[in-house]
Amino acid sequence: MTSPQPLLAEAPGARERRESRARQLLTLNQPRPVRVVTDPLGRPTALHLRGRVRRVDHIREEWRIDDEWWRTPISRKYLRVVLDSGRLVTLYLDLEEKRWYLQDA
Repeated sequence: MTSPQPLLAEAPGARERRESRARQLLTLNQPRPVRVVTDPLGRPTALHLRGRVRRVDHIREEWRIDDEWWRTPISRKYLRVVLDSGRLVTLYLDLEEKRWYLQDA
């Protein structure tokens, strides 16, 4: 005995495309390591973005998050910066790892 055929058949490759879109959504806005040049006070002055050096025009906003100390410590200094191109990006310095990340771009 064979099982009944579904009423609506999927187009070839539909499942793979759906799974691919789901993976893309999961990786949306994932932080990426970024090389940052800082001044003597540790403020970003430039960053290397897609093979180009972009100067930081000014820092628009700054805040800090310290969380989950009871598990794995999270200690980050976030900055919203305006680049010389006018583009607004969010950076953070992982204070545990001493590494910069680009949160959105």
